[in-house]
Amino acid sequence: MAVHHRHRRRHRHLPRPPLRPPGCHATGAAARHGRVAPAGGEARSTIVPDAHGGNLDIPEIRPGTTVYLGVNVPGALFAIGDGHARQGQGELCGVAVETAMNVTLAVDLIKGMTTPWPRIETDHRIVSVGAARPLEDAYRISQHDLVTWTAQLVGLDLLDAYQLVSQAGRAAPGNVCDPLYTMHAALNQAVLAGASSYDGMHQRLRRITEATR
Repeated sequence: MAVHHRHRRRHRHLPRPPLRPPGCHATGAAARHGRVAPAGGEARSTIVPDAHGGNLDIPEIRPGTTVYLGVNVPGALFAIGDGHARQGQGELCGVAVETAMNVTLAVDLIKGMTTPWPRIETDHRIVSVGAARPLEDAYRISQHDLVTWTAQLVGLDLLDAYQLVSQAGRAAPGNVCDPLYTMHAALNQAVLAGASSYDGMHQRLRRITEATR
């Protein structure tokens, strides 16, 4: 599932977006919580980030980004929330500049593709997110996912993609206050030799959201 942010503005109520399974793009401040239902029929608190999304608190989830989430149940049960007008790189105390907001999203379903952990795409980079405790486990998850994603995109052997991410990637924390911590690993699009993620979904969703302005 892909979700693209187009526009957010402060408002008294946060409307629920249309419920279609994964691919989504949005625009304005940002909702740092985006999730689908967990696998295995599990009930999870919305504050817990994990492979299904949740309270990721990643600053890269902002207007103009596309978030990819794997679908675990029929209908996905996609939801968003936790609007931040501003957040530092690594939410330290559990509170950003919290705000209510209106959010415009484009959501689409990507069939036949696996997204094991939340992924983010912007015009300039691809990002993999890991969630775990201790923090180094979240780091390993995010790096492993970015390496495998890069290998698939560019057609590299895993060891070559491993070296590329090691030399050109960057890593940063999301939250360090929730039941599970988040780390993200990012790689600039410039080193991907023009490769397109998810058959160009980010670009398609961007066009849809821009048309609604």
